[in-house]
Amino acid sequence: MKKVILICLCVLSIFANEYNDDDLDGVPNSLDRCPNTPFSDIVDEYGCSIERLIKPKSYDIYFEYVYIRDNDIIDFKENDYIFSATLYRNNFDFSITTTYFDNSLKHGFSDTSIKIEYRFTPTPMWDLYVGTGVDLPTYNRNGNFLDYNLFIDNEYYYKGVKFFVGGYYTFTRDKYRSKRLQNPYGMYIGLESYYKRWSFDIALLHSKSKFQTHSNILYTKIEKSITKGYYIYATFSKGLTHKAIDTIVSIGFGRRY
Repeated sequence: MKKVILICLCVLSIFANEYNDDDLDGVPNSLDRCPNTPFSDIVDEYGCSIERLIKPKSYDIYFEYVYIRDNDIIDFKENDYIFSATLYRNNFDFSITTTYFDNSLKHGFSDTSIKIEYRFTPTPMWDLYVGTGVDLPTYNRNGNFLDYNLFIDNEYYYKGVKFFVGGYYTFTRDKYRSKRLQNPYGMYIGLESYYKRWSFDIALLHSKSKFQTHSNILYTKIEKSITKGYYIYATFSKGLTHKAIDTIVSIGFGRRY
């Protein structure tokens, strides 16, 4: 009888070690992308509160105001107004983003971006996104044509922190003074942490523009979920090189549902 009890205790001990669930949400720590969720929250299969899923199930719509300032050549200032909408269907994401800009030199719409991505999940903690898209020539300038984009993004979750790395490459047909511009690209690496209804991002971005200008930018973001899928956020970006934009500040409001 003692041997049976001893065996049972060993089995329970092994099971307990393999199924640690510190926040008691029913998802083991090894698979929990959002540890420390409130006990009363209903969570998804990754342990994240339904009200702020890492990947929304249906739609994501947001409005963002952006203030840009650059003092490299002149005291340049610009105000941007961005609208973006994303539709999620299974592993596919469809999005459209349009921007209205206003500065001392010009105002109007920038190119409108349309994008489609597909999500692979090689492991429960790793999401891989690959995508393509186009930039519609809604910016009113001679020599502005349709551009084609390729995207890749990796997201890995570990103990409530999301690590991400990715980039894009654009095949441009734009011309300036009858000369074809260069294909731009960008790369980024960063992390995002979660605490209850808050999330914090920090990332380093490197890019080359159509005019072959290289720039490095430090990007930060703070977001708070409000209620019923609504959220607010703010970002601050600082140029780290001479050619980079000096300061970018934004505030935004959106809803996921």
